[in-house]
Amino acid sequence: MKRIVLTLAMLAAGATSTQAQQFYHYECKDNTTFEVAFYPETKFAFLQFDGKSLQLPKRFSLTSQRFPKNGVTFSMKKNGAATIKRVGKTSVDCQVK
Repeated sequence: MKRIVLTLAMLAAGATSTQAQQFYHYECKDNTTFEVAFYPETKFAFLQFDGKSLQLPKRFSLTSQRFPKNGVTFSMKKNGAATIKRVGKTSVDCQVK
């Protein structure tokens, strides 16, 4: 009986954390595409673009959520519009698709 209760508790805990993850696919006007993932237990944005994976820490911003690191900045406004800046290139007006 203890095994069944323990198994159900582990499954419930796993289901809760899986549901809390948020993944988004963005497409920009300049045809740039990228993926962003957010996990509630961290204050990072996990980006995947141009064949790279980056973990960007959240920084304080009054107008948007901003995640800068090593010359790459991902910012997202409350309406869902996003901008990704990297050395030599800025993609604006990115929307979730």
